[in-house]
Amino acid sequence: MITTYIWDLDGTLLDSYDSIVSSLAALSRECGAESCRNEILQAVKQGSVSGWLRSFSEKNGMDYSGLYRRYREISHGRMDEITLIPGARETLAALQRSGALHFVYTHRGASTGPLLDRLGLTAFFREIVTFESGFLPKPSGEGVRYLLQKYRLDPAETAYVGDRALDVGCARDAGVRAVLFLPEGSCVKPTGEEDRIIRSLEELIP
Repeated sequence: MITTYIWDLDGTLLDSYDSIVSSLAALSRECGAESCRNEILQAVKQGSVSGWLRSFSEKNGMDYSGLYRRYREISHGRMDEITLIPGARETLAALQRSGALHFVYTHRGASTGPLLDRLGLTAFFREIVTFESGFLPKPSGEGVRYLLQKYRLDPAETAYVGDRALDVGCARDAGVRAVLFLPEGSCVKPTGEEDRIIRSLEELIP
């Protein structure tokens, strides 16, 4: 039985990939290159934003840290485009009513708090751990282990929910249950190490 849910945000609770891809495509154009939106999406979904930026920096001989800073500037200007994944609020509320605890562990940075406030989700979460917290990036489970230790959570009753293989790796590294959110049409392939695969968030409601 799962009593605690630790959530990824982008692509899991937040419908944000259009915003992310648009921001990376705009960055690419600023740098004098054209990047296919579908290729960007696949790279981000199958890897990460930082992975795409590192590959782009190496291919074009550009400084990664400068590209990352510029990406954050562009993406912050597109925050209003981000909405909720269908069923996100309803699922969080139903699980909370059943007694479950909610946490967030995301690679998203300083934008996380204002974004969750705007979307009306902040009150669901006991703690929100972001990139700014300084933990090793996923697939390391360092951020999840921090929550396990701080709140004395039982790993056997804790699930990490995300939409990428990176998230499954994070759950495995932390020793918690791995739930892969794999909506129809996703380019992500199951790893075979998931404890559960769901097509909609509402499948988690008891």
